[in-house]
Amino acid sequence: MDIKENIAKNITTYRKASNLTQLDLAEKLHYSDKAVSKWERGDAVPDIVTLKSIADLFGITVDTLIGDPKRAKPKSKYNLSKRRIILAACSAGLVWLVAIVAYAFIGLIFEELISVSWLSLIVAIPITFIVLLVLTSVWGKNIWNAVFSSFLVWTLLLAVYLCLFKLLSTPPLRLWLIFIIGIPLQVLIVLWFTYKNVNRQHKDNAEI
Repeated sequence: MDIKENIAKNITTYRKASNLTQLDLAEKLHYSDKAVSKWERGDAVPDIVTLKSIADLFGITVDTLIGDPKRAKPKSKYNLSKRRIILAACSAGLVWLVAIVAYAFIGLIFEELISVSWLSLIVAIPITFIVLLVLTSVWGKNIWNAVFSSFLVWTLLLAVYLCLFKLLSTPPLRLWLIFIIGIPLQVLIVLWFTYKNVNRQHKDNAEI
């Protein structure tokens, strides 16, 4: 068995052990899923930089990645998706912990502000989506980036609207017009992520 076949079998083995689809792996490496398919069929080989990225992603060495597949020992219980869900939940939970503490603190210490203390919970909503957006950006999850970006826009506008409505002594009658800002932003989000997907599909695979 040559190195090309070793790489093909090892990428397939470690990808499946990590509960990743070919598309998931492609997004993390900024390649198309067609490129990953070629690697796993042995029709092409990733360049050395990509091999290092793949090895790092699976927590192995390049030598292991190009070595005998029979010696491959991926962690069968390793579930990247579950770990990320737990991390995202913990991060979002931390945001809400701070928001609830702020809500309780304001209500207990500043009685005159108790009528607006609930705004800390409203502000926590867009902050939660900011945290989730940062995490999915690091993980290369384009579809979730688009979803969380959309939620961020609309929840941020809602938070601004409610804060202005509650804090201003005489809020403008047409304060609701602030939501119109979300329309072009939403269109830009859709266009941007559509462009990224199309660009990824047409990217040069740069295989050796």
